[in-house]
Amino acid sequence: MVQTVVCKKDGCSGNEFHIVTEDNQLKLTCKDCGNTYYYDVSYYEFVMLSSCKKCNNDTFKIFNNLEKQGIYAKCTKCGYPPEKVFIDDEGIQVTYEAKLMQDIKQLMYKIDQRICNLEMKVDGLEKGQELLEESLAYINRYMSE
Repeated sequence: MVQTVVCKKDGCSGNEFHIVTEDNQLKLTCKDCGNTYYYDVSYYEFVMLSSCKKCNNDTFKIFNNLEKQGIYAKCTKCGYPPEKVFIDDEGIQVTYEAKLMQDIKQLMYKIDQRICNLEMKVDGLEKGQELLEESLAYINRYMSE
């Protein structure tokens, strides 16, 4: 369920905000009364900037997705989201494509590690199978004598 964020100050029902990202929190300032609200956005891999991606407007409507626990912003003029800056694991500002490539590399590394672990387990099973076969051959020879 998605809810539009509305100012909770008495006498104000503004739903347009200026946004700033500070220390993994999205600071919303009501356009009408100046009241300030904070939302945790530490789970995002990007930082929302204070201006629209398309028209450079600085006023947004904010939506809170209660099911997915996410905050979304849309420009009050054109409906586009705010500009976003992606941060890599080392804290360096990168493009979306660079962040995506880094994520793919990390996933490939994890898959490679899992394959390596599986190969080691299969080798262990093969050695165990050989030992079992040798033991059975020895027992069989001992029983026939």
